[in-house]
Amino acid sequence: MLQTGTLQRTLGRVVPTALAIVPVSALFGALAARADWSLLEILAVGALGFSGSGQFALLPLAEADAGFFTMLLVTASINSRYVPIAYASAGRLPASLTQRAVVAHMLGDEAYATEHESDSRRTVILIRGTIFGAWVGAGLLGAVLGQFIPAAWIGEEVNLGFPASVVLMYLSGSQLRARLWLVRDDGNGRPGLLAAAGLCAGVSLLLINLVGPLYFWIPSVLAATVILGRTKI
Repeated sequence: MLQTGTLQRTLGRVVPTALAIVPVSALFGALAARADWSLLEILAVGALGFSGSGQFALLPLAEADAGFFTMLLVTASINSRYVPIAYASAGRLPASLTQRAVVAHMLGDEAYATEHESDSRRTVILIRGTIFGAWVGAGLLGAVLGQFIPAAWIGEEVNLGFPASVVLMYLSGSQLRARLWLVRDDGNGRPGLLAAAGLCAGVSLLLINLVGPLYFWIPSVLAATVILGRTKI
């Protein structure tokens, strides 16, 4: 068990993040319900998929009767961004194989941005479990409430991925700002990290223009892994 002080500090860090993703997950649940997804299907996708952008990408594919392997390729491509952060945070996982699998599955952008390098394994479990529970629960809540939302309120011109993108960009910026204070302030420190982050963003934008917004994920994640891995901080 975490000590009272540690528990309060951890909850103070993770609760605002968990609340921030509630509207995003609720929106997915509402849209999935209106697309005739059952509550069990919404629960399964939220709990097993646990990927905001990947889940939103599945909605139009499912509505268009896309094949299983097409949907698998798209979601795997989008979720490939978790490869480098899973590698970087592997040292925070519990020793038990079962616990490692569960806690690793609950890794997301928000949890990675909230965690600290010095966090204990119990703190990591609390952070990831809180965010995971908020995401799954909000998806089901949105599915229930979505039955009462008039269809005219959600037009086809609405960019459904925008709320998730805003949350992800904010958390990424917060994580970068926090990590700048952990590196040494010399020629290979903060300026080097900022330059590497800018290069990663530039490569991603280039790949979006070259291969499109659907298939740029895997090459851009691989490029970012190489760039950041070779950056000395």
